[in-house]
Amino acid sequence: MTFRPLSKYWREAATIILTAGARKNATVTRVVADDLVPSRYNIFDYRVLMLQRSGKSGFMPNAKVFPGGLVDDSDFSDEWMDVFDRSGLGNFDSLTNIRNVDDRSPMLTANQASLVPNDVGYRICAIRETFEESGILLTRPWNVPGADAAISDDFLDEWRTRVDSNGREFLRLCQEHKRVPDVWSLHEWSNWLTPTSFRNRRYDTVFYMCCLDNIPPQTTHDKREMVKAQWLSPPEILRDFRREEHWIPPPQVYELSRMLNLPGLNQLHSFSQERGLEGCERWLPVTIYLSDGAMTVLPGDDLFPDQPNLEKEQDLQMTGTLSESRQSTKNLNRLEFKERGVYSTTVCCNIEDKFGHLTPVQDVWSDDEENV
Repeated sequence: MTFRPLSKYWREAATIILTAGARKNATVTRVVADDLVPSRYNIFDYRVLMLQRSGKSGFMPNAKVFPGGLVDDSDFSDEWMDVFDRSGLGNFDSLTNIRNVDDRSPMLTANQASLVPNDVGYRICAIRETFEESGILLTRPWNVPGADAAISDDFLDEWRTRVDSNGREFLRLCQEHKRVPDVWSLHEWSNWLTPTSFRNRRYDTVFYMCCLDNIPPQTTHDKREMVKAQWLSPPEILRDFRREEHWIPPPQVYELSRMLNLPGLNQLHSFSQERGLEGCERWLPVTIYLSDGAMTVLPGDDLFPDQPNLEKEQDLQMTGTLSESRQSTKNLNRLEFKERGVYSTTVCCNIEDKFGHLTPVQDVWSDDEENV
């Protein structure tokens, strides 16, 4: 079976917003959704894994991103069904019983030439890529005698090199060590298309949320695609971005701004687990240029086209400023970019998401804020 992209314009990919508990020394700034302004300092008891791309990367060099990457044919291999069946763990009801199928992302509803459900195959992709890029292996042992409860660090390093060279080696790893990708720990979160202005590299990427109890000790970047791995709280990531200490792409800004609503790991896990059953909508950012910057509008915004062009660049021009557009628009769901370019990315959203998602918090930072 050969995996066939669902669109000739985008390549399919999957990523994980990987969070982990960090309760000791975890006092950092919290921003709450109260008229979209900063509130008191509070506690975030978890961190998010951020990987920094190499400066030689052909797509978004030097950006800090969530782990993930392109779908491989092997992620949808029919052999995975045998692995799950033999494990005694292969019940996918909790993944596939989505309540809201209307307007759900085509990436997750289209038919594939595989026995592996879309909801499972894309999770396998995200888990495989996370192992390649960070060394973190999100698997469970089979519920049978002789299954490996753990894999030694030496074996993990060897397998990581093999998987990085050939995605099918991840399937072999699970077969030989009697393990299954922990697809149940990933919860459907969002789906972003690369804007059409990226003519040569466009991706259709599904985002999953995963919450671990503790930060894995074996976290290491792959020294090829990634040059740094860090566990940071959402406010820290956004604060350092505002200070131009690192760069994060717009989808990451939007998703981290959503997470500002939930400072507790248990809150985040409960919300993502329940909300994931609602499914998600595919978003294509559409760029509009104004006199003092630009913005990308998203579904739900009054300026989002009724029928966006999925094939050709459709960047639009408008008179006036970003502020004037914001004040004259009732329903907002957009990312604004001012004179500082990508470092000035601001989320503006006042709508209720039809898939039950969080409204992003507009984060505002000052240089004299102290964060621990």
